[in-house]
Amino acid sequence: MKIISLVVFVVALIGSWFLAHRDAPIPESVHQGIQNDLKRVISEYVQKNLPNSKNLTFKKFWTEALQKNKVKASFVYSFDDANEKSGPINMEIEGYAILNKVNEDPNSTEWSLDEIHVLNNGLEYKEALKITPNADADEAEKK
Repeated sequence: MKIISLVVFVVALIGSWFLAHRDAPIPESVHQGIQNDLKRVISEYVQKNLPNSKNLTFKKFWTEALQKNKVKASFVYSFDDANEKSGPINMEIEGYAILNKVNEDPNSTEWSLDEIHVLNNGLEYKEALKITPNADADEAEKK
């Protein structure tokens, strides 16, 4: 019985070693390229749609292979924006994007950005925002 347990243990150990040391389906350089391009796309989008924004910071950014030809890029970024009504705020946005490989040519790799999802976003006011409950009701009673 001990010999069978030992054989099973050795087979499991060898199998897990081969599994851990196999080649990645998508090279690390491709992951880095996707991350850099997505950071550029997000930066351009924020600057175009919110020209008063500044201090764009990517807090987290990672990619993972879902399949041989599909990558999920997850991100968390923040930036400061000036709003006329509420004053300066810091926005933090969390989300992910799904990319699919366009071609199978090993010399050129192109990925298409098929989906982008914003999961959570938060606002932090740099200066306290004053809220007066029932302000509209008080003004309506005065009229």
